[in-house]
Amino acid sequence: MEHHSNIVPWQMLCEEKKAVLKIIPVTDEGELDVIAYKKLLSPKTKLVSIVHVSNSLGTVNPVKEIIKAAHEAGAVTLIDGAQSTVHLDIDVQEMDCDFFAFSGHKVYGPTGVGVFYGKKGILEKMPPFMGGGEMIREVTFEKTTYNELPYKYEAGTPNIADTVALKSALDFITETGKQCVRNHEMELLEYATRELEAIPGLKIIGKAKEKISVISFIIKNIHPQDIGVLLDNQGIAVRTGHHCTQPLMARFGIPGTVRASFAMYNTHEEIDRLVEGLQKAIKMLS
Repeated sequence: MEHHSNIVPWQMLCEEKKAVLKIIPVTDEGELDVIAYKKLLSPKTKLVSIVHVSNSLGTVNPVKEIIKAAHEAGAVTLIDGAQSTVHLDIDVQEMDCDFFAFSGHKVYGPTGVGVFYGKKGILEKMPPFMGGGEMIREVTFEKTTYNELPYKYEAGTPNIADTVALKSALDFITETGKQCVRNHEMELLEYATRELEAIPGLKIIGKAKEKISVISFIIKNIHPQDIGVLLDNQGIAVRTGHHCTQPLMARFGIPGTVRASFAMYNTHEEIDRLVEGLQKAIKMLS
């Protein structure tokens, strides 16, 4: 279910450390097989890195249960919150994750900036991964001592402008109210699911019990990219392709999907336009 960004780094690390990367199976509904996951854990497990919400399917994973099981096995946990932070209430202490990361552009902020949280005790033990200004306390030719957190991990001049903009974006979400946003998005999800499922030949990929406002679908005998092009010509924006989750597409035996994502600014009328646009596109391609 993972985005490539939560696969490739671990593959690189496995090559370096001769470690083994284990994969949690995904059910036909698009949910993680938690029973199979727990069987994968062993005293050798060092790290469990999992996506909080699937960018392809919208599935909300049971991260608290996943983290608890990982900790019982003695493993450290990292949660990819890129897709969850804008939709769900995030409490890293309640979650008890060791690391949590999300990107600015997924919370109505700028690209090229994000947030990485780590438990203080672990961050203090870890060595810096970049060297330069700001991350040092004292430098001599004999020895360098490192700064306190968080400066220890901030080498050089930080991305100040985008960080200021990210704060404004987070303030905007907080002031709007997560629950208010989620209620609106879930209403759109339910409406869109009902309307899209009424289209002959359309199949939704990912029907987890817990989802955010994302619908991925395929249409029988029509390539997702062709649908996307015709929708784009009508001024309707969707994402097509494998969504940087090629292993997940392989799991379902498909080249990719059409993905419609709904946010606080979307409306029922826009969903109606999507449905009408799809009907026109299908008629042209059939």
